[in-house]
Amino acid sequence: MRTRILFVCLLLIGWRVLAQLPGTSTSNGSGAPTDSCGLGIKNISIDGISSTGYAWTCKAGAWVLGATSGVMSGTTGSIGGSLLAAGASASGTATVIGATVGMVCTAQPSDGTNIYALGANIGCTVTAANTVTVNVVAIVTLTPVAKSYVVRVIP
Repeated sequence: MRTRILFVCLLLIGWRVLAQLPGTSTSNGSGAPTDSCGLGIKNISIDGISSTGYAWTCKAGAWVLGATSGVMSGTTGSIGGSLLAAGASASGTATVIGATVGMVCTAQPSDGTNIYALGANIGCTVTAANTVTVNVVAIVTLTPVAKSYVVRVIP
């Protein structure tokens, strides 16, 4: 039994050492790492607000966002509040760091309202790097209550 425990401990210690090899660093914060960037160095920067991991890689002496560890998210400003004829829309944008054109996104009211039952449809598109546009489209003539929308982008 002691041998097994010792083996597991050594295995865990060895794994921890391998996980932090030279040329790799980790940090907490948001945005690109601020430490020096040399050839082959990789860095994982954890956004302290949303705890979404962003993988940064050093390329040509500069930090470049490589990939994310999961779904990215953001929130729009207030959208709606004025009369929309059937087929008309109201729109707004959300900043979603790491989003690129062509990625899949979803949007929903931040307060949980069933906007579809009220006669509107929601769509979103990554329209530029780090920018998602949300459209609230009227199915029938209505005045959607002004509210923000939560956006999720899947890498």
